[in-house]
Amino acid sequence: MRLFRWVVAALILALLPTLALAQSDGRIVGSVRDSSNAFIPGATVTIRNVRTGDERLVVTDGKGKFAVTGLRPSTYTISAELDGFAKVEYSEINLAVGQELALDFEFRPAGVQENVTVVATAPVLDVSSARVGANVTEREVQNLPVNGRQMSQLMLQAPGSQNAGTGTWNDVRFSGQANQQNVIKFDGVEGSAIIDASPGNIGGQNASPFKLQASLENVQEFRVESSGYAAEFGTGTGGQVSVVTKSGGNAYRGSLFEYVRSDRMDARNYFDAIRNTDGTVQSAGPKSSLKQNQFGGSIGGPILKNRAFFFGSYEGYRLDAGKNFVEAVPSAAAWTRAVPAIAALRSGFTAPGAIRIQGASTNPDLDIMQ
Repeated sequence: MRLFRWVVAALILALLPTLALAQSDGRIVGSVRDSSNAFIPGATVTIRNVRTGDERLVVTDGKGKFAVTGLRPSTYTISAELDGFAKVEYSEINLAVGQELALDFEFRPAGVQENVTVVATAPVLDVSSARVGANVTEREVQNLPVNGRQMSQLMLQAPGSQNAGTGTWNDVRFSGQANQQNVIKFDGVEGSAIIDASPGNIGGQNASPFKLQASLENVQEFRVESSGYAAEFGTGTGGQVSVVTKSGGNAYRGSLFEYVRSDRMDARNYFDAIRNTDGTVQSAGPKSSLKQNQFGGSIGGPILKNRAFFFGSYEGYRLDAGKNFVEAVPSAAAWTRAVPAIAALRSGFTAPGAIRIQGASTNPDLDIMQ
């Protein structure tokens, strides 16, 4: 009985990833015909994941059609074969998050060899639904400059998106919907919080109601559904974001990164100076201090080739920042006239290390301190 329970538990755990990935999975559909344009039933279509070596086989139906669902975003090789005909193959086909890719095969008689190699493809028009959205590919995630390595900056590529504040997740709206209605899923697992109902929320991405957090280093690609999406999406009526995280493959791959920001490379902030009423600089003070480091790396590869893989990453964040406050405070001359009870409060008017900006005030009873 105990063994039976362990087997049932193992089966449930094995099925969880399949169920969770339903909304981010892609599908490949198509047909097989001969040179006379007649549909061919019974042809074997093989779809192979180039990264992991995983293969899926399907046989065309009586109308020569086939459909393979539940495919993870990756690069695939798709081939079709049948006795009496030459094998036809498409190589290096990229399948994005939630994409439906339509492919048609044309068989030639045996002895006529054909191999189709796709080097680059134009964006595929999805005619399977009326949804409005955008795919952010692996190349875009890796190469587009993103302020603070925040994934939410890439979400603004979707049609209907709007930066309603800082541009972080909690300030992005889609198609006029409330930002509290946005939903994000990591590999199909709910990652967005319910406002005022999740005391365990953490503040990654600055202002953010995420329950789950992922470094941009972990993100392979994602899709944003702005509007018109199918009933399979739920929880909220705003944008639906489906994130697919990286996984290992048959080749060892890794990366190291560090991003540095420092006040040594910055110009003076507008507020780092005393300005006249017309905006001209009256007196300049020190720059606001800033030292920010984001660093880390990742590595992935095979445990057993074509069977099991691993992937892991680390990201560190260090921030030491200051903000200059320019204020008027009582001058030394003014303090000499203060009663003892008030004079005892003098140290509370300036922060340790505050400096007087010479000539910034013409009033003898006021000093301008920064």
